[in-house]
Amino acid sequence: MNVFNNIQKYRKLLFTISLIITFLVSKNWGINDQKILTTDKNSKWEFDIKNTTTSAPKKLNFGYVDTTGSARSVHVVGDFAYIASYTGGLAIIDISDPANPGTPVYEATLGWAVGVYVHGNYAYLATYDNGLAVIDISDPANPGTPIYEDTTGIAFNVFVSGNYAYVADAASGLAVIDISDPANPGTPIYEDTTGGAYDVQVVGNYAYVADYTSGLAVIDVSTPTNPGAPVYEDTAGSSHGICVDGNYAYMADWGAGLAVIDIYNPTNPGTPVYEDTSGLAQGVYVDGDFAYVADEYYGLAIIDVSYPANPDTPVYEDTNGYSYDVHVDGDYAYVADGASGLAIIQLREPVDTLAPALTITPSDITVEADYTSQSISWTATDLFPSTYTIELDGTIVVDSTPWISGVAIVFNIPDALAVGTYIYTATFTDTSANSISDSVTFTVEVIPIDDPTDDPTDDGEEGESNGIGGIISIMTLVTVVTIIKVRMRKTGN
Repeated sequence: MNVFNNIQKYRKLLFTISLIITFLVSKNWGINDQKILTTDKNSKWEFDIKNTTTSAPKKLNFGYVDTTGSARSVHVVGDFAYIASYTGGLAIIDISDPANPGTPVYEATLGWAVGVYVHGNYAYLATYDNGLAVIDISDPANPGTPIYEDTTGIAFNVFVSGNYAYVADAASGLAVIDISDPANPGTPIYEDTTGGAYDVQVVGNYAYVADYTSGLAVIDVSTPTNPGAPVYEDTAGSSHGICVDGNYAYMADWGAGLAVIDIYNPTNPGTPVYEDTSGLAQGVYVDGDFAYVADEYYGLAIIDVSYPANPDTPVYEDTNGYSYDVHVDGDYAYVADGASGLAIIQLREPVDTLAPALTITPSDITVEADYTSQSISWTATDLFPSTYTIELDGTIVVDSTPWISGVAIVFNIPDALAVGTYIYTATFTDTSANSISDSVTFTVEVIPIDDPTDDPTDDGEEGESNGIGGIISIMTLVTVVTIIKVRMRKTGN
């Protein structure tokens, strides 16, 4: 056991020395090549409005959130960005409003936090020579105390699938740790690799490892407690990062830029196809038709991979720091930008599919022909209001006019409209051409004309009494006639 430990120590030492030597001879080394940071440390957020001249997503807004330590890895889940912040441990930033991100919340770790993956209520961190750290983030504003499971190598990155954490453990290869009980991680099981495991992603039954000098290593983990022997596909550079999307593995291949490898058959990976970048490719994330490469000194490189066998020329979005990792979520790219913390880059305008909402609408109106000073109004709401129009029976009477969400628009109806029915329709449109309409009916009636024979004081009671009096008069007349007839009979007349 002591012999094994000594061998591992020497491998760690040799691997670390090789990293230092490689860094010293890289094209970004030297005092004259060091990037001058221009971030205003007193400002939490700054904008640099600029568009790229390509079919790639456009950079619309650009901002930074400074972090303690050096941002090395980022994973976005929901409303939060989780950053492995090197000497700063875990940094958690509220990005529910990406244009106004929150202040970082920290949880320190024993080792250098260089990799992070969030799964469920836990953040899993690769902490360099302290192995795996597990932190409860069920309350992101108050993360729990780290629980550690050390590894024999240098933990560079971590990926979680099912009940297992897969750690890219440098000279020790792939370390597989049971995390079915996150508060009590199991003892690591190792599958050594020949190059030095830098990053890992698990898809299905296979772990795909960015294996530094050995390129891509594919390991069967259908039985996680007994991983298979690696299958390799070497690359021209030094594999630092990996992202598997569909049938392809996209490798951040350091000095060789982006390497794309067909993994349709994981046991027999295809020959790499390259698209070089200006910097040193450290991390990669694929979203839709684009690969986003954290290109160290040159910031973010955006590459069209709609045809993976022939990647397009990179388009760059420089950052203030050294870009180590990137995660794309929705319309934003989140870049772990070293000393500059988290860089947030808006890639495209948000897709707005919601129509404006009408909160107040007018009721139908009926007036007489001598009306004056009649008006109608609507109130609409929308996040991105644009213009409104008003039509009268299909003819525009108010052309495209800007409107403000929640502020009523008022239309004054002209006086002296002829007798008839008029339909006014208001249409509210937002910046994405979503619209809503509402119509109101305005009716003008004839002014009533009074009957000159009508007695305005006649309330109908007199007529009623006259009718009754007439009946009584007739009855009296009949009675009188009857009496006369009776008397005439008595007298013989």
